[in-house]
Amino acid sequence: MRADRAGAVTAASGAALMLAMLSFAPVVQGSLWWWRSLLLVVVVLAVAALARRAGLTTAAVAMLATAAVLPVATLLTLGPATVLDLGARGSASALLDVSAQGFRQIALDSVPAQGTPELALVMGVGAALVAIVVDAVAVGLGAPIAGMLVVLAVAIVPGKAFATGTNGWVLLAVAASALLVVAADRRRRGAPPRIRGLAAGGAIAVVLTLVAQVVLPAPQASIAAGPAAPLFGTNVDPLVRLGENLRRGATTDVLTYRTSGPDKDVYLRLAVLEDFSGDVWQPNPADGRPLRSSEPPDPAGLSANAYAGTRTTVITPATAEAVGERLPLPYPATAVSGLGGADFRWEDRGLTLIRNGGDRVGPYTVESAVVDATPEELRRSSTTAPAGDQQSTALPARVPAIITSTARAWTADAGTAYDQALAIQNRLRSAPFAYDETTPAERGYDGDGLGVIATFLRVKAGYCIHYASTMAVMARVLGIPSRIVVGYQPGDAEGSGASRTVTTDDLHAWPELYFDGVGWVRFEPTPGQGAVPAYAPPPTASASAEASASAPVQEQPTTAPSTAAGPASGGGVALAVVAVLSVPALLRLRRRRRRLAAGTGGGATGGWRELI
Repeated sequence: MRADRAGAVTAASGAALMLAMLSFAPVVQGSLWWWRSLLLVVVVLAVAALARRAGLTTAAVAMLATAAVLPVATLLTLGPATVLDLGARGSASALLDVSAQGFRQIALDSVPAQGTPELALVMGVGAALVAIVVDAVAVGLGAPIAGMLVVLAVAIVPGKAFATGTNGWVLLAVAASALLVVAADRRRRGAPPRIRGLAAGGAIAVVLTLVAQVVLPAPQASIAAGPAAPLFGTNVDPLVRLGENLRRGATTDVLTYRTSGPDKDVYLRLAVLEDFSGDVWQPNPADGRPLRSSEPPDPAGLSANAYAGTRTTVITPATAEAVGERLPLPYPATAVSGLGGADFRWEDRGLTLIRNGGDRVGPYTVESAVVDATPEELRRSSTTAPAGDQQSTALPARVPAIITSTARAWTADAGTAYDQALAIQNRLRSAPFAYDETTPAERGYDGDGLGVIATFLRVKAGYCIHYASTMAVMARVLGIPSRIVVGYQPGDAEGSGASRTVTTDDLHAWPELYFDGVGWVRFEPTPGQGAVPAYAPPPTASASAEASASAPVQEQPTTAPSTAAGPASGGGVALAVVAVLSVPALLRLRRRRRRLAAGTGGGATGGWRELI
């Protein structure tokens, strides 16, 4: 091998890695993270190349390149002055703080994450360490193909882990760059690259890359302690975070509750979202007094005639960390006790509690009112916005035509606001709409904005986020105040049914609409989920068939919901994958037979050639 040509392999490996890093583009906003990753990768690989030319061993080269990561990362993140003072405790502590913020953002932020300097530091250091590994394998150990497998993983895993997919051009570029690495490695060994071999290898690399992209399963992140906490981090759209939690594979107990009264289907609310002026639903902030020093705010619009008694709900968190930033509460709460040292503040409009500090939460008791809402009373009610809450009717300046036309078409025969709400709920709960957690992420409409709702109305496949936001926006189009609530739907009954267990699978979003005299009223438009309120019954079978037959032409679905493949289709895919993966072996077998027939397999020399 020629040491003076090893630098070409190092450079080609670095280029392949940076191309693979482009697969993070849908995951992180901006380009700061990529440029900082590029600078760190260039520096560490330059150090590795110089160390190798100086005659150092592979282990020494890797150690020296790794040592270069810290000062360069410090320079890019904290500035030149801190590099000279790197040994000081303050400088090291500052770098650790920045790194901790970056890792916290990874845990809390939604996709696409903000391209902050903290996140850029974490990603840049990670890219540099991967570059050192790839260089050590491809150059130090003389195994360029093994090194390119690491690069291929970098290209594929982000799209799988975050359900964003991987750009096909990026995959092709990574496959082409892998060939350049192999060609550079042959040249440094003194063997000229074989064009036909590289072309065949390139074709196989492209096929294997595409097959791996399709076949490899998406990694499933384990559920974090305190499943409610990640829903509402800084700069997080809680509805998107809810979708990510729903798609996690693990199911974890969150809490159990026991409630008085005949109705055990208690919805436990975490946050209320009313601000939709920016095309994304945002949770209401804590704007009230501390729980310890005040009574719960009065629920908006609820008259004394609507009260039908009280219920007591005893809630026991499954773990000490199960309750995070938001306290699960039934609506409308009239008293909360048993929180000990935990400190919460009221959010007045939504009647929710937001953590203000304090200890972990143990078992606590909530007294809440039972509201008597009937179809007759709701049909008689007007729907003016609550006093001081004009936000509940606000919409962005431009609403896609499909949303407004569909809302008016569905409610054309509805005589009151209640009938309009019931029509929207029942149309969303009936075919061809279907509950589907995977299609929105795969098709790129996993969110709650107007563009997402427009796509959802065409595809007709989604989960609670899409149904809740669609009904809430349609209600505002029709002049009905609305909002979205995020929390837990009723859990599963335990034993005699007196106790219910709520898990992470019960995370849910639903709309609330406002009716004078009754206040905020829950609806359940998500098919197959939650408990449909008695005051909003589903249509009869004949009514459903009639509504389906009269559906507007422009609302035909453009794709079928994502479902598990049946035995026939699954077997066909498996056979196709096996056939593709068998091509290299078949070609190799044919070549081996030709060589053996020509006499190349005889004797020790022939055997050695065949092994090579």
